[in-house]
Amino acid sequence: MASFKGTYTSTIDSKRRFKLPKKLREAVPVSSNDHFVIGPGYDGCIFLYPLEEWTKQEEKLRNLKVDVGEHRFLLRAFVPESEDVRIDRVGRLTIPDKLLKSAQITKEVLILGILSRIELWSPEVYQKYRERHKESFEEAAEKIFGS
Repeated sequence: MASFKGTYTSTIDSKRRFKLPKKLREAVPVSSNDHFVIGPGYDGCIFLYPLEEWTKQEEKLRNLKVDVGEHRFLLRAFVPESEDVRIDRVGRLTIPDKLLKSAQITKEVLILGILSRIELWSPEVYQKYRERHKESFEEAAEKIFGS
């Protein structure tokens, strides 16, 4: 089971690659064999799942009902935009151009370890996201977990 944590930055090279930080590479489950699935995320980011975690997400997607409009929409909006990627021998991953554009990532990428997945953000988009959420960490935790 993956356990990604931390905040990192990297740069995107001319071939749309970025270096995955060593601490995150070390947290990739051995069973994933450096294989990830990359796809659209929420709030303007990109989701990066190690294969082991993607398998869990895929099972949820397979259980959606094709005769329910919202389910069809989610499948069509998410699955075709997702791709298999692998870490190369120097620790880099390639981001598909369509995902870079939709996430507004140009030169710098903000990398967040979010337990079972990694999120890739444009630093500017992430800053705007944080500014939209006015409550503090403590206030959010109290609402979610109770006092």
